[in-house]
Amino acid sequence: MTAPLLQDHADAILALLRAGDGDSPDLAVYEVVDGGPNVIPTATAPPYVSVHIVAVRSQSPTLDMRSTRMVARIYTHSVGASDLAARAVSDRVARKLLDVKPTIAGRVSFPIRQEVGNDPRVDESTGSNTTTITETWRLETLPGRS
Repeated sequence: MTAPLLQDHADAILALLRAGDGDSPDLAVYEVVDGGPNVIPTATAPPYVSVHIVAVRSQSPTLDMRSTRMVARIYTHSVGASDLAARAVSDRVARKLLDVKPTIAGRVSFPIRQEVGNDPRVDESTGSNTTTITETWRLETLPGRS
């Protein structure tokens, strides 16, 4: 059995965030590309969400004690032009992630849970204010049929 791939988990998470939710406009989602820093395109106006995804590959509850459990931590940075707008982005992210069990080939997913919500951070350095709410989410999977 091969180790679970972080990219498979990231693809499932990003698909959830990019899926239409009936709100207009669609939520702009920016992710780390090619292992480099997360770069928001110049002159991008809020609202949007910036996403980082990392993995912890820990021991599974198996007899051979192999590290087949995957815990993907999802860091979302919900950005709006004000506190109210950032909260609206955060709410949209929560509707797309919280309690969802994404489909990942060869894996059994547990519901996504929120681990941490941080205080809003206001940035006035660019001449136009933005507020960012950073939250941490957890997706845990084990080998099996999805």
